[in-house]
Amino acid sequence: MITDYFCCQLRQSVKVLFPLESTEEVISLAYEEICPVPGVSASLIGVVNQRGKLLWVLELSDLLQIEPDKKNRRSPDTLTLLVLSGNHNSEQQVGCVISHLEGIISVDLTVQSLISDSTLAWKELKTNSIVLDNEKHTLIDVQAVLQNIFNLEPSNV
Repeated sequence: MITDYFCCQLRQSVKVLFPLESTEEVISLAYEEICPVPGVSASLIGVVNQRGKLLWVLELSDLLQIEPDKKNRRSPDTLTLLVLSGNHNSEQQVGCVISHLEGIISVDLTVQSLISDSTLAWKELKTNSIVLDNEKHTLIDVQAVLQNIFNLEPSNV
């Protein structure tokens, strides 16, 4: 079965694939536009107003415990967010901070060998990896990400 994915890069050049059906849009915003919210997970940077609705901003690299680049410690002035939702009927959305957009790729998972990711944070998000063009790409389960950060039951997402 061929599925389309949005290919992006996180910290340390980690390549991730988000199902295209879970991708709503790509936006850029200034770091100052984010309003921090105390008492939430450290990977949630805060919220922004997106067309009259609050959009949570998630540093997915933090959630996946990817260390910051040693040479690039300064926060960027502008962030690129990939806005994701569990499904198109869901009101629950999150804007994931990404380092670089690579585009849309089609993957036939019936011919790809899935590699299980070993770290605890990655296992909690039900991720697997595949190798494309000699590079590891991690498949992100958007529903699992939303459940993890918002502690929702599957029926409520």
